[in-house]
Amino acid sequence: MKFSYTLTDDFPPLAWVATCQPERRTITVLHGHFVETHPHFFVDGAWAGDFEAGRIQDSDTVFGSGGCLTDGSVTFTSCTATTDFLYHSDSHDPFCISNSLPLLLAMLDDELHIAGKDYSRINMSILDGIHQYQPSIPTRKGHVIRIMHRNVRLGTDGITLVDKPLCPEFKQFEDYRDFMQGRIGELFANARHPARQNPLKTFSTQSRGYDSTAVNVLAAPFGIDDIFTSPESKEKQSFYNGKASQTPSDDGTAICTTLGLPCTQIDRRSFEKKALSAEEYYWAGLDNNADLNLHEITSYVRQPTLLLTGQYGEFWYTREITGEHRMHYFDDALKKWDLSGHGLSEMRLKTGFIQATIPVIGSRNRTAILAITESPEMQTWRLNTHYDRPIPRRIAEEAGVPREMFGQVKLASIVHLPTPNVPVTPTLRAEFFRHLTKNKLLGRLGIRLLPVVQWLNNWIYWKNPSRYFNNRRKHPLLWHISYGWSKLFGQPLRIRMLWPKLDSYLYAFCVNKVRNEYAGLLAHSRTTTGDANFTNMNSLPAPPEKVLSK
Repeated sequence: MKFSYTLTDDFPPLAWVATCQPERRTITVLHGHFVETHPHFFVDGAWAGDFEAGRIQDSDTVFGSGGCLTDGSVTFTSCTATTDFLYHSDSHDPFCISNSLPLLLAMLDDELHIAGKDYSRINMSILDGIHQYQPSIPTRKGHVIRIMHRNVRLGTDGITLVDKPLCPEFKQFEDYRDFMQGRIGELFANARHPARQNPLKTFSTQSRGYDSTAVNVLAAPFGIDDIFTSPESKEKQSFYNGKASQTPSDDGTAICTTLGLPCTQIDRRSFEKKALSAEEYYWAGLDNNADLNLHEITSYVRQPTLLLTGQYGEFWYTREITGEHRMHYFDDALKKWDLSGHGLSEMRLKTGFIQATIPVIGSRNRTAILAITESPEMQTWRLNTHYDRPIPRRIAEEAGVPREMFGQVKLASIVHLPTPNVPVTPTLRAEFFRHLTKNKLLGRLGIRLLPVVQWLNNWIYWKNPSRYFNNRRKHPLLWHISYGWSKLFGQPLRIRMLWPKLDSYLYAFCVNKVRNEYAGLLAHSRTTTGDANFTNMNSLPAPPEKVLSK
């Protein structure tokens, strides 16, 4: 096999799509100008390993994605974290795979169902981890496959899913800390390797919490070009309301100063104060997207950039805070509590950055991490509060960050928009509303009622009125109503969020909108490069059997 590369200048700089027809033994790769292309491998990010060797599939720490030729087959490697994905057709003759769902759909001449109601649920299944998430995404012509964490090998035996290498066992704190820092060093060396056509810059984020503080302590020895902090934290027990929040500051400037690191303040509400172009790329990445707080960082990206974040910090909680009902999270599946940080997958391709969620390094060995957290050696670094993460506290305090400077109050700067979500920018919002009415998904009266529905959902989400039906002593009438309901219908009475299907509608609308943009770019490329590098995949055969190997 061999790669045949076609640079498509108008593509988002980190986007790529690969097509393989077995009889040709050639994998055609269309890509943006930040994708690194070499004879036997290509990559849109970085990994812990030798860049020139190009064996991205052999690394347990990968941010971004890519492909590598080995022994008559090709392996496409996905991100270690569950924040970015690969998507592929369900056929191996021809086979098509991409780091972008809209781009894959454009290549397949397919699209999402405009009235699909399950897309939000499918996206939420990411929380269930790499073993139980729903990989199949329904489309107008059938379905496509989302690949999370694992790699995809295409050879003479068809399509095979291959696990990433597992990290070693951690016996004590030093083992774990040194492993993470070693991987960060290898990651940075890979990102800056002189053999790259476009070496990566390195950005990071900093709050007053545990996770970003520990990340920057570990990364500081290798050099960080800039760090961004949002002084304003999110609203307390409310969806985003467009006003300055009255919550404590989450400004991490003092922590950066202590560590001798640069720091730039950003405004979490900049997406409203400045023109937000290409908003559809956020919603094409995830419905219920909470990552608009990071939007201002995109204006600083001038070249391919590694963006360090503290996502997966819940892996560092104690047993008491996790709670027995969540102890099933402590396995190798990368299960998460929420999807913050997962809404950048399409926007990052357009902007040119790669999210590196540093706490995911080594985290498939989550039981060992919990054992270290609970060990007597960590007692000195426990606060015994409701916000207690001994491992990142020890990492930061041993580096000289004062205890009182971080990890005292649980804050965040995410933008938790009212649900059901609607676009923020007036132009895209009006287009979405026209789409709803034109396709009879929601009438004009329903659109006028949306603010009322969002207000009610704010009450349901934050006040949890269902709890009143469970307290027999305080609310006996409501308890008896709930009891009768459960006897009659076989399930407890729950007050659920209203109109959740609109979130799926918005996701499908924006995926298809971005898909149409890609389709126009592909059509333009056909006229300038000819049809040789393009494959008509309107008719796809039944999917081959998927094989899981280690």
